[in-house]
Amino acid sequence: MTADSTVAIIGVGPRGLSVLERIVALAAARWPDSRDPIAVHLIDPYPPGAGIVWRTDQPASLLMNTTIGEQTIFPDASCSFLAEVEAGSADDVPDLAEVGATSAASAPDPAEVEASSATDDAAESFPIGPTMAQWYRARGGTEPVDSTFPSRTLYGEYLRDAYERIRAAAPDFIEIIEHRTTVESVIDLPAVDLPGDDSAAAAPPQLVRCEDGTTIIASAVVLAVGHIPSAQADERARLAAFAQRNGGLYIPQSLPAEAPLTEVPAGARVIVRGMGLNYFDVQTLLTIERGGRFTADEDGAGALSYTPSGEEPLLFLGSRRGIPYRSKPISPDHPRTTWPLRYFTRDNVAQLAGLDDLGGEARAAARFNDQLWPLILADLRFAYYRTLARTAPDAFADDPGRLREAIAEAVSRHLTRRTWQETHPDADDSAESSRSGRVTREAFAWAEIEEELVPDPAHRLSLHDLLDPLEDKEFAGREPGTESSLHDWMLDFLRTDLRDSLAGPHGSPVKSLFMVLWQARLLLKELIAEGHIDPVSTDMEIRGWFENFVSGICDGPPPRRIAELIALADAGIVRFIGPDMHIAENDQTAEAGALAGPDPAVTDPLPQIFTVTSARVAGALTGSVVIDAASPTNSVALASDVLIHGMVDRGQLTSARLTLDDGREKRLSGLAVTPRPYRTIDAFGTVHPRRFALSIQLSAVQWGLAIAANPDTDAATLCDSHAAAEAILDLI
Repeated sequence: MTADSTVAIIGVGPRGLSVLERIVALAAARWPDSRDPIAVHLIDPYPPGAGIVWRTDQPASLLMNTTIGEQTIFPDASCSFLAEVEAGSADDVPDLAEVGATSAASAPDPAEVEASSATDDAAESFPIGPTMAQWYRARGGTEPVDSTFPSRTLYGEYLRDAYERIRAAAPDFIEIIEHRTTVESVIDLPAVDLPGDDSAAAAPPQLVRCEDGTTIIASAVVLAVGHIPSAQADERARLAAFAQRNGGLYIPQSLPAEAPLTEVPAGARVIVRGMGLNYFDVQTLLTIERGGRFTADEDGAGALSYTPSGEEPLLFLGSRRGIPYRSKPISPDHPRTTWPLRYFTRDNVAQLAGLDDLGGEARAAARFNDQLWPLILADLRFAYYRTLARTAPDAFADDPGRLREAIAEAVSRHLTRRTWQETHPDADDSAESSRSGRVTREAFAWAEIEEELVPDPAHRLSLHDLLDPLEDKEFAGREPGTESSLHDWMLDFLRTDLRDSLAGPHGSPVKSLFMVLWQARLLLKELIAEGHIDPVSTDMEIRGWFENFVSGICDGPPPRRIAELIALADAGIVRFIGPDMHIAENDQTAEAGALAGPDPAVTDPLPQIFTVTSARVAGALTGSVVIDAASPTNSVALASDVLIHGMVDRGQLTSARLTLDDGREKRLSGLAVTPRPYRTIDAFGTVHPRRFALSIQLSAVQWGLAIAANPDTDAATLCDSHAAAEAILDLI
């Protein structure tokens, strides 16, 4: 088989699998009869589809952070790259019993399969496959798909099933070859003239070298490598070296399922830095997976009790803010639903930009803080006070409808204001003057109206308190039951969050904010990918502050994980460090331990070589183990893997760069790429016509890349895969 008909997909998790699906579907439609053979090489040390993150041999106790109903690999009628279709008949639905079925009773009730069918024309464009919800029901699953957070292994099984369907649907002229290995390098071979082709696409073939000695000569290469290792920051490298020298243990940022947590001995005093999603995986692996058991309390309010196995370490938990992400308000009583935004809409963004709509070639160039955040804030206020009026009507001193009217008036004023350039036509047309703000009518007295109608500050919406509730608090100690105890404050905070989540977004004003921010993030993701938001604003404002804000409210765990954390704190397995934590090497303890042995007052089998403090809590804690539970850094400039690091080092790839308003250049986290289909750009500014990048490494041009493809949303990840597949087939 010749190199000009060979494709290499490096990384075959969900993103790489999606590219394969599009190549198979488009090739079958483009060449319905036959053509010269096409070879597609799938290179990943882990099984195709699941990859490393969703591999099916990890503990089943590890959960996804989204529901069954939010996952798909296959395009549907919402996808903009497909011809407009009408809903098909029951005869059009996929036969889930044909490929990859895991149960003899796997054929679905056609009435349960929603809108994944299409007309004959559209069916020729893509092989219809099930969403995860359809697949789950077809294999006999009975849990509600819009409120069940499945295990990662279950999602991995769905991805494996999807891979088998795609492989079975491939036309005879496509050969799919798996390589369970790691790619070490991709280099261009000496240029050759391709017969009859004098176009710019006539680039040299690429040599893909793998760790196991395999070499592949490919016409097109797709980089879908996902999460990659990063070089440790100086402080983390110092902690690791100190632990190694002194008999302790340091576990760096990584996927918790891949971290060496089995090396943490029972009874060890473990300092955990980071309270995001990775922490809850660490918590699960060090408790449930060590034989501990949670049981539901009889009160039926979601509370749990924990029975230790005796194999657990003691966990000291802290972070910059000192609190975990807030849990998602999704439960069987309150399944995931859509929440239409009232003010932050595409029409209003277009109006602010002076455009008829956002569908044409013109770009809005919107600025987040100045133009978009006021719309999102209006939606947040509307949702919060509407829910408060329903759940606590006595909180209002007068008709709450006045607040809704005030919000609508504020938005009206915002939408009718004019740009700086329009009101200052003689001003210098420089970057500085163009960002001097926007002119509005007289300031709108929102605070006064809010204080009048909601007299108790405890009932008012305070986004600052939601984001950083510990900022102005100080504690005399960490022990439960003592005066000014951090432990007692944290348990009250966690129980309130659990209660609010179980009440759902319609029963808790705070949790209604989750729904608004979730929808707002999805729209922002679309606007950024379409180029409608000013790049400097995206970097300095959305990534600068809004990203962390929305993550703290939207990216938390299922409610059960918070209930488990409460139970572990009650059982004495978890203690809280506090905000602004600082880890120091305890040199004196290390030296004393080497001379005199362990301190008999401490049950930890390892020496107490670390000390951790908080700026807001009196006292210190000592430990023998540090686990960095923050999510791994995804920056191509810091890549420490062989492939991406090597390609960056050789200048084949480079970080994207952004010119700031003052003329300085900033290096971004993602790769320099062209617009979709995202061909890579080297360090000299040259576009490689046959090399494509997808996945996390697109962070310079997209936002929210960790969000998987959702059904019926015209998912950007599926559109990316389609564009790459079309470009690849044009080349071969």
